[in-house]
Order: sequence, then C-alpha cells, then structure tokens
Amino acid sequence: MRFTLVSPLASSLAPFCIGYAFRKGHVPAGASVVADIANLQFTPKNFWPDGSLKFAIVAGRSPLAANVPLTVALSSGPAVGGTALTLADLRATGVTAAVDCGFGSVAWSGADWNSPFQTWAEGPQMSSWIYRKPVGSDAHLVAWMEVRLYAGGAVEVLPWIENGYLMVAGPTNKSATYAFTLGGSERFRGAIDLPNHCRTPLISGTAMSHWLDADPQVTPKHDTDYLQSTLLVPTYRAQVSPTAAVVARLPTAYTPLQPGSHSTGMGTAGYHPSIGLLPEWDVLYLTTTSHAAWAGVVFNGYSAGRHGIHFRDETTQRPLRFSSHPNLVVGGGSAISSSGASSKNSYTPAASGTVPATWASSHHPSVGFMAYLLTGRWYFMEEVQFAATLNYLKNTDHQREFSSGVFLTSAGANTTRGVAWAIRTLAQAACITPDADTGLRGELLASLQANIDWYHARYVAKPNNPYGFVQPYSDYTAGAGDNVYFDAAWMQDFHTAAFGYLKSLDFEFAPAGKSRLTAFFEWKARSIVGRLGAAGPSEFLFADAAQYTIAVAPSDNPDFVNGNGPWHPHWGAIYADTLKAANTGGATGLRGAYFPDPTSYWGNLQPAIAYAVDHQVPGALDAYQRMVTASNWLQLADAFDQNPVWGVRPLAY
Repeated sequence: MRFTLVSPLASSLAPFCIGYAFRKGHVPAGASVVADIANLQFTPKNFWPDGSLKFAIVAGRSPLAANVPLTVALSSGPAVGGTALTLADLRATGVTAAVDCGFGSVAWSGADWNSPFQTWAEGPQMSSWIYRKPVGSDAHLVAWMEVRLYAGGAVEVLPWIENGYLMVAGPTNKSATYAFTLGGSERFRGAIDLPNHCRTPLISGTAMSHWLDADPQVTPKHDTDYLQSTLLVPTYRAQVSPTAAVVARLPTAYTPLQPGSHSTGMGTAGYHPSIGLLPEWDVLYLTTTSHAAWAGVVFNGYSAGRHGIHFRDETTQRPLRFSSHPNLVVGGGSAISSSGASSKNSYTPAASGTVPATWASSHHPSVGFMAYLLTGRWYFMEEVQFAATLNYLKNTDHQREFSSGVFLTSAGANTTRGVAWAIRTLAQAACITPDADTGLRGELLASLQANIDWYHARYVAKPNNPYGFVQPYSDYTAGAGDNVYFDAAWMQDFHTAAFGYLKSLDFEFAPAGKSRLTAFFEWKARSIVGRLGAAGPSEFLFADAAQYTIAVAPSDNPDFVNGNGPWHPHWGAIYADTLKAANTGGATGLRGAYFPDPTSYWGNLQPAIAYAVDHQVPGALDAYQRMVTASNWLQLADAFDQNPVWGVRPLAY
C-alpha cells in the first residue's frame, strides 16, 4: 500500500488529496491506516463485507523537492487523532468565490460558508465541503463547488455549473459567457453553450482546480499493481510505453464540454477506445508510467458532463432514487438513444435548444469511476451515479420491472452489450456511493440484486439452454430461414465479463443473493469456457473461439423464456452450425477474427475468460491454458502493450 507524489515546484509542505482503494482484509475492521510521513489523514467511505476498509480519501501535506518523486508507504495501524478543520477555519482565510453569467450571478463570502450542502470530509489536514446556489432566477441553472481547506490555510476549489433537473418544466440550453472569481481574482472566463442536463467545471488549460494562492502542482501516482489487486478494477497484462501512440493522444488540457477522448458519435458501429469494462484512458493509468495518464483520467472525467444524463431530483438535490419514480421514463430532447416508454405516460419534461452529445447505453463508457478512485472528488462520484440512474430512466417501466431496475438483453433499448455496460455502471455506482449514504446506495444494491434474481430465475432456477447464452434482442440472420439463431459472440462475452466484474466487487448481498450470483455467473461463463474447447466432434475448437456471430440455437424461433429451445446437443454442433464445418482439430494457433489485433474479437473475449478463471468456473482454467499455450498467443499478448483496454488477465496468471 503506497503512492507517489511529484511536483515541478519545491515546497516545505505541499498539500494534496487523493482517493485510495484497499484490498479486502488489509485494513481490518476497527483498524485505521498509518503512513511513514507526518501530516496525513484518512477519511473512510466504504468497507468490505468483512468490515475491512475498502476506500478512503487520503489528504495531507508533505515536503517535496522539485521534480523528485516522494513515495508514501501505508500500513494498518491505530487511528491518528487531531482536531478537524472547521467552517470557522475556512472563514478565517477570507476566501471569497463567485460565478457570473448572463443568467445572473452567485457569490460566497463570510457567513455564506456556514451552510454547505454537504460536508464531504473532515480532518486535521483537510476538510471538504460541497456548496450550491441557483444562478439568478433561472429555474435550472445551478452553480456548485467543492471547497477543500488544508492545514496551513491553503484553499482549493472546483467550481462547476449544472443545467439538469429531473422534473422542472422547460429544460433548454443556457448559452452565456461564464466567469469564476476566487479571492477577488478572475480565474476563468469563457463562452459556454450548456445544453440541457449537462454540466461542466469552470476551468480551462492544464489546471484541474483553482487554488486561492499558488497551485502546488502535485501529481500523484498510485501503486497500480496494488490497485488492480483490490479487484475494484480489472487486472491488465499490458505494460504500455510512455511514448506509445495511445498515451500521446490523451488530453493534456481541458476546455468546457470538450469531447476529449470520448466518442463524438456514441452508438455508431465499430471499435472505439471508450468501450470496455474501463475505457482506454482509465486503463492507461493502470498500465503506463507516464504522468500524462493522470491528466487523461481527470480531464476525460470532466468531459463526461457533455452528455445529457444529469437528471438531478429537485426534491432531494441528489441523483434520483428508483423507488421514488417507478414509472418515470426520460422524455425527448436530451439525446438519449433508444429510450423506452412509460405505462403511466410519465415522462421527464421534453427538452429544447442545443442538443447534448448522444448517450447510447449500448455503447456507453465507464464515466467518472476511475477518476473518483484516484481523486476522491464528489464531482466524479456523482458522475457515476448520474450514469447509473439515467440507464434506469431510459428503459420502459414494465420491462425494467418498474423500480427494480432490471436490464433485459432481449429489449432493443438495451441489447446484450447494453445490459453488460449498464450492469457495469450500476455496480460501479454502488461500489463508490459511501456506505453512510444508505438511501441511494441501498437502492443501487437493490437493483443489482433484482438483476441477479431475474437472471438466476430465468436461466438457472429452471432448465434453459446449457451453454450460457442469454436471450439476444434479435437474430443476426433474421429472415434468412436458415433454421439457426445467431447472436454476436462478443456481446455475450461483454455480458459475461460484466457479471464477473460484479462478483469481484464483493457486495454485502444476503447469502441467497451471493449464491445466486455465483450460480448465474458459472452458468453464463459456459459461453466462453465452451468456446475454448479441445479438438473433437463434440467440442468447439479453441482456435476459432473469436467469432463475430455464433449459432446459439438450431431454430429461427428458440424459446428462451420457458427454456424449451430447442438447443444444440453439444458444443460440436454449435461449432458446425457456426463455421459450417466439423471440429476435426489440427489447429495449434489462434486464428481468424483479425488476429492478432488487440481490439478484435480475440481481445473482446479476454475479460470474460479472465473472470471465469478468477471465480473458478469449472473448466475455465483448462480453457484459458489452451488459449495461452497456442503457438501464436504471444503475438496477441504483446499487442496489448500497444492498445491495452481488452488485455484483462486472471489475477493469478
């Protein structure tokens, strides 16, 4: 457990704040964290089911020599006391802040600091508060800030503007010249056309926040091997050179609403670096030593605000709770692709004006999650929550089973891959919502449990197809009359990987819920384990596992609902229907599917088989060994060093 700090500036006590994830059991229940430097504090936010620490905000001050990295080692130990910094201490700095635009202005000074929206962290080294004020008389536009006060008087502020309420009438764009002033000095000015249900920090250039005095310019670097070992993120095999092309294309600065590395046409066909359990920019932080990866994660985290997904419940000023809106479905004008219908005709108000960047749940990236794990910022935590609640809101109410929030692979609003990414995002939101936020976190966990229960009931509790294929939303050869139902094998792999990732996050489900998740994942993982089979007429040959489509049933109209199929008699029959040839063996290398392109279907299946091995699914290790001992495996393994997003490996291999 360690991290590194570096700055181009020398400082006697440079202030810093990061997020830090802990491996299960490393900081046992009742213990705290100690460091080998003074002036450090820990604010716990989440715990593993056994009571050990899962995630905390780490803040402090440390001497730094210019351009000389300082490694801070952590260990389990007794809590370190101290008097927390208070609002009186914040007022004593004399700090003032203001946001101004064509819709009005808001300001904070003196007694304004006495009433934060929420206290986010408290301690002797750093306390953090969240503030908000509506801008002028506008019904939608709100100025927000996170204000961090460090011991010694340093003040750090992240301001943002948000145009996103759930049910307030007349949502539209807010185009104006926005300015932010801190301590009487203008720090930002820029023309912004803020679409409905979007938000953006009021920053530009290379700075990631504003400081009342000089920015200490501290860049942290986590021990990424340790971070991956916590299982809060997948484990990657790549080692990416700091000079690699994928690193060079990361954003190094921010302008409000910039796309950054995000897709400018989310939902379009083909590969994009945003797609995966984590997007490429987050994976690079885990796989390269370049300091550019830190900026890539943070600035791309800010860029997610350009999507119209921020439906804040105006009655609570928080992301919505599913139980409060069982029939509500997103209305038009927010560029939410493939949204559903409400059986009660209950929709969010239709939006007008400038259209936000498209959000397609079938292709949406993980937004804000890695940025939160690294920074501990409230802003990024809410970004994940907004994404998870929007994915609920866009689905037809009876298909999602109203407030349960079930995602169906057979619904065109989701698709098989859409369910994978929605489950991934929902799990990430539940993972980082603080344990103390029992209301919202409880709803996210309940939705995860509802999905587990639904999939277990459909595919495990009663007989269904024995090969781990969930029902697709359409036949890839529909209308061909070929008496074979095809689905995208890579979509099934996404779905498998998402539930494997969910299982690794180890939520405190009731015993029955955990056993259902285990049983369902073992069933679902058959879809990848079986495809990495041996030679023989009843097997699917591993060399051909990475197919674009696969024959999931010998019928144009298989019965997935009741489980009656018909289904193939064995994997060899699936192989024959898929490749139009029998499995006669003979291959020693992986083939087809654009091999060894790391973004090909051979890449897409890696997370699925990795989690199957991690969770000890029967036959998974043998299947994995067939793949990695293939004569040309190293061509693919080495290719992940150039493009790492799909290079997920089992933790122990």
